Parts: sequence; structure tokens; C-alpha cells
Amino acid sequence: MTTRRPSRKRRRLPLGGTLSVQAGRIVLAAIVFALWEFGSGRLFDAFYFSKPSLIFLKIASELGASGFYVDLLVTAQEMVAGYTIGAVAGVALGVLLARWDYVANVLSPFLLALNSIPRIALAPMLIVWFGIGMASKVFLGATLVFFITFFNTLSGVRGVDKALCDVARVQGATQWQIFTKVMLPSASSWILTGLKMSLPFALVGVILGEFLVSSKGLGYRLNAYSTGYDTTGALAMVFVMMIIMMALTAGVDAIEARVLRWRPRDNDNGQIAPRA
Repeated sequence: MTTRRPSRKRRRLPLGGTLSVQAGRIVLAAIVFALWEFGSGRLFDAFYFSKPSLIFLKIASELGASGFYVDLLVTAQEMVAGYTIGAVAGVALGVLLARWDYVANVLSPFLLALNSIPRIALAPMLIVWFGIGMASKVFLGATLVFFITFFNTLSGVRGVDKALCDVARVQGATQWQIFTKVMLPSASSWILTGLKMSLPFALVGVILGEFLVSSKGLGYRLNAYSTGYDTTGALAMVFVMMIIMMALTAGVDAIEARVLRWRPRDNDNGQIAPRA
């Protein structure tokens, strides 16, 4: 009679994924960069795509310049302000309208119409309304964040199992206890997903505003390199923004894992176990 050996958990890294997954990502990135470096100037014109080696050297030179950190701070301030305003407003309104069905049904077509407006079309008007300073960039980023967090929160709270609320009510829970102990925890995965999805859009809105009119910020530097036909500089700024977003997303993932640590996970791969 053979005994079944207990399965060992694969070691997981702080940023998510197993060691083998992280190694696969590194290998894939190395292959892409190697092919890009080899093909630049041979298979395609380096003027249009530059080279990874030149881009990394440009990033290193930017990191050594004090002006870069001034622009980085400006963009960071605008992004944090826009993300905070949009996320707080989106979650708050989503929770309120999820509990007021009549008001939600009345406002729904208007909110959908507002969300369908291309932000690039509003950008010139935002400059007229808020000026060329920080406020126009913050508002543009906040509008992008707001609708993503709002619709995710609304769907999450509305999707809470009514049976759970009924059980809590039978046991004598108040409406506030039902809301804080049942509805919010059940909808937390939806809310956190909305917060994670909207994070890049906060940066997109700020960069778009800086692209149109600004004298500082990463968007201003990107626009200056692009209009100067400096492909290496433009791609260096794009890579910097990608690195920033990867770091911020990893932070949100860590927060999500901590907030949702009560959820059951599969023993083998660390994924959430499906309900029966």
C-alpha cells in the first residue's frame, strides 16, 4: 500500500507568481530585447525604433539629471491628487447608488453619456475652465478614475448575495452592520479591481494634460522628445512610465492580497478556490 506524499507549495514571490513564472518573464523580456537590439539597423530603421542599449543609456542619463526629478515630482503630485479624488468619489457614489435603486436608474443614462465623452475632446475646455496649471491635469485624471471605480463598486455591491444579508438580518444585525460586515467585504474584490484598473488611467489623464499644455512633468518631457524626433528619448520616457506603473500595480496587488486574505486559496497554486 502506497502512501500519498503531501504536496509541497511552490515558493511564491512578493510581487506575485512562482519562481518559475518570474524566471519565464525574465527570459521572455531578455529574448525580446535581444531581438530588438539585433534587428535595429539591420531589419528595421533604428531612427523609428531606436535600440534598447541606447534607451537604457538615456534612462541612466535622465536619472542623473536634477530636472528629471522635478518633472517626476510634478507628475506624481498630479497623479496622486487625480487618483485620490476620482477613486474616493467613484467608490462613495457607487456605494450610495447601489443602495438607492431608483436614483441609480434615473442617473444611469446620464452617467453613461458622460463616460462616453472622449477626454481628448474635453481637454481644451478644461484649460479654459481650470487654466494651464495643475488643476486641469488633476481633473482630467480624476474623471478617468471616477467612472472605472464607480461602475465596479456599483456592480460589486449590487452583486452581493441577498441570502447573506437575510441571514445577518435574522440574527439581529442592523442595517449598518449588514452594510459594513456583509456587503462591503463581499464587494471588496470588485472595488479593489476597480482601483487597480483605474490606476494606469490616472497617469494617462495627467500625461495627456501635460502633453497639451505644460512646462513641467513627464508628459512635457515626452512631448518635447517626440516633437524633436528624438525616438530614444521618447521611448525612454515611455519605459520610465511603464516601470512606475508596474511598481504601483505591485503595491496595489500587495494591498489586495492583505485585504482579501480571508478568501480560501487552492493549496497547489495559490489561486482562489472556486465555489461548489
